Amino acid sequence: MVELPRVGKGELKKGEIKFIETFEKVHKEKPATLEPSELERKISLTLEHIRQKITELPEVQREIELHPQIPTARTINLLAQAIQIALEEGIEEALKFIKEKSGNNPYLLDAFHDLLVGHFMELFISKNK
Repeated sequence: MVELPRVGKGELKKGEIKFIETFEKVHKEKPATLEPSELERKISLTLEHIRQKITELPEVQREIELHPQIPTARTINLLAQAIQIALEEGIEEALKFIKEKSGNNPYLLDAFHDLLVGHFMELFISKNK
């Protein structure tokens, strides 16, 4: 069996917990019950499911329509990673990440802002982020 990644004293990070919850919702089974090759395949499918959900967000759709020249898959991956970093480490760290990975691309900074305000603002306020 494949061991799930652990941090510190055997506890999972918030992002890992959310990923496992999504995995179990999508596949209707626990990751630890699968053989390594099947787990790897299903992790890939779960990541694709998460990317698809981000792609379907109205703000992302609007940005894709306004800026079709931006590589969509890379943009979605960066935005998803930034949201996860914001939830785990704070918005300032997520902004540093977006700036570093995008070369200060104003389009990505704007898209990140739109996602924060449009979909995640209440969550961040409730978590004092």
